[in-house]
Amino acid sequence: MSETEHEPVDGRAARWAGHREARRLELVDAAVAAIGEHGPEVTTEQIAARAGVSRPGLYRHFDGRDDLQSAIAARSVERLVHELEPVWRPSGRPFEMLAKALRAHLGWLEANANVYRYLKRTSFGTGGESATTNVRATVAAHIAGMLVDGSLGAEIPPPVAHPLAFGLVGMVDSASAHWLDEPHGATRDELATQLTESCWAVIRATVGTDRLAVADDV
Repeated sequence: MSETEHEPVDGRAARWAGHREARRLELVDAAVAAIGEHGPEVTTEQIAARAGVSRPGLYRHFDGRDDLQSAIAARSVERLVHELEPVWRPSGRPFEMLAKALRAHLGWLEANANVYRYLKRTSFGTGGESATTNVRATVAAHIAGMLVDGSLGAEIPPPVAHPLAFGLVGMVDSASAHWLDEPHGATRDELATQLTESCWAVIRATVGTDRLAVADDV
């Protein structure tokens, strides 16, 4: 049989694979919506109902509950990173860029509280780390790059920039997660201001004010 005779079959297979992937993504988005509605303890039945399928119909597209949870976590991480994408295009003064990033993070967190709580309790990937660990690593890597290339006011050597970035992200994540559960009267804007000033103080203390191009009145 010639190569040309195989093409229609291959084309159908590719279209079918694409259709299955698109359908799987629709189901994952329905699952994320169900988590937002029902909370992090959402059941498979609630996810299936939101997707408009039966429970067996849902699992025809996933290799069990772990696969479904991993797909939900991966999609949620993707959405958060996309939400923060404008932050990775530096513009303006360093302190203002930092404030913008923290406001964006807290805005997403407040709008997706149930999804965030779900991510914290769901393992992700083959290493068993939580999805929020994956988010922290992704965001910290971006920030480290900005520290190294000087986007935040000074070119910082990688051995200093990476621990600094991961430390800042860990602090912000821990503080904002606590605020989400126990705000103690603090508004989102108040927390954003506090975290911005705290992070900026750590950056200045680590880098040194003589090296940091302070272009703001803080």
